[in-house]
Amino acid sequence: MGNGYKYDAFISYRHAELDKFVAETLHRKLESYKISKKVLSNGRTSRSKIERVFRDKDELPITNNLEDPIIKALSESEYLIVICTPRLKESIWCKKEIETFIQMHGRDKIFAVLAEGEPHESFPEEILYREEKVIQPDGTEGTRLVPAEPLAADVRGKTKKEILKAMDV
Repeated sequence: MGNGYKYDAFISYRHAELDKFVAETLHRKLESYKISKKVLSNGRTSRSKIERVFRDKDELPITNNLEDPIIKALSESEYLIVICTPRLKESIWCKKEIETFIQMHGRDKIFAVLAEGEPHESFPEEILYREEKVIQPDGTEGTRLVPAEPLAADVRGKTKKEILKAMDV
């Protein structure tokens, strides 16, 4: 890879059936995807394929902290891909993965994949909004949430077959 990252991407998703199906399918597609010569020729990347994707296959035990292997994988991943469904917002783990990635790498390398529901139901606040520092009238510093425009792909479908078709690009 040559960019100092162990993983090209980390996939964050809820361990529910549809979410897992999309995460597994995306994982497989990414690792067999060949980057086009056109993209290579514009100099934005030098790699011709996505080589390593981290996807945690196990539910994490119930504790308040992300496990060390997850934190290490997030720090070693160039991009974060979030599989967004209405169930995602219920996951304390996915929320922590997104927050941790933003602290480590910023939000420019996060991609949202809308798998089910409408964006406002399925995109977590960490993706929809970013904090901005503001100076209050009394001179103190505060923060406010401002809308962020996440880079997103829509793979929604009524059936798994429709979702697979939406994922074919």
